[in-house]
Amino acid sequence: MSAYPKAVAEGWHPVATLKALRKGKPLARRLMGKPVVVFQSADGPAVLLDRCPHRNMALSRGRVREGAIECPYHGWRFAQDGRCVLTPGAEEPARHGATPLPVIERAGIIWTTLAERPNAGPTLPHPIEADGFDSFWWPIKPTRARLLDAVENLLDPAHPHFLHPGIVRSGTARNPVEATVRVAHDYAEARYIENTQAQALMPRVMEGKRVASIGRFFPPSTGQVAFENTKGLKLSITVFFVPEADELVRPLAHLATQSGVIPPIFKEIMLRAFDMVILAQDQLALRRQAEDIAAFGAPKYAVGPLDVLFPAIHALANGETPAPSERTLRMML
Repeated sequence: MSAYPKAVAEGWHPVATLKALRKGKPLARRLMGKPVVVFQSADGPAVLLDRCPHRNMALSRGRVREGAIECPYHGWRFAQDGRCVLTPGAEEPARHGATPLPVIERAGIIWTTLAERPNAGPTLPHPIEADGFDSFWWPIKPTRARLLDAVENLLDPAHPHFLHPGIVRSGTARNPVEATVRVAHDYAEARYIENTQAQALMPRVMEGKRVASIGRFFPPSTGQVAFENTKGLKLSITVFFVPEADELVRPLAHLATQSGVIPPIFKEIMLRAFDMVILAQDQLALRRQAEDIAAFGAPKYAVGPLDVLFPAIHALANGETPAPSERTLRMML
């Protein structure tokens, strides 16, 4: 039985960008403890378990030659489907192949799954692949964190006052907010109606007067925060949290802003500058949280009144189908 939540264990996860594959080198990745190798084959992007069947050398230590990945030990080469296409010194290739994994290419990203019976494919929330937005992908280095804790951290409305004061939220002032929480069979959403002039630095620069902020969860392990002003969706940050191993998460972020007069490269520079600071603060907190939980052997969480998405995140990630629901509550953010 998998140690990972059901939807995570059976879900599709991003393992590389097409841009990274264009460099021609194989990429070593881990997915739920399994080493995998990603490379550009003659027939398109490929993902194999990162083990040569001959002497079990990691294929990612080799190189891509003539559209196949070559083991650095004896030079066996393997195609996209895992077939051995060359055994140097032999008249015919060996009958033993590497283990291929399913591959889907969408939005410039390579996705794979460890599921025995894969579902239709990954969920890519709006505005990914939508017109009218300037966007970029931001691959982030792996960090120590518990998977669902990392997801919840992105969607948590309560910690920015303390972890990111003056950047994301004011460290001193709070405003009344009406929150509507919707849960469906395949996503959960919390919409916070704010209608206030942002007091923290990042929303002042990037948004103007905020009308609403939204947090969304999509199984298996995707979080999205979005911000609306009077002209509609202003900024969206979608993060796919990839479980590399126990307490090791590799985030892949997609950031999108409304197209306008500001050149996309300037907006990307500003967003990276803000988010690098926020990311470092979050990563430190998640690492410390994992260490502190390990000291007790297991988590024992209390669910507070502002933890509006916590139950749905854990239910959906574990493959449960919650009954559709909607509720409204008030809070100070």
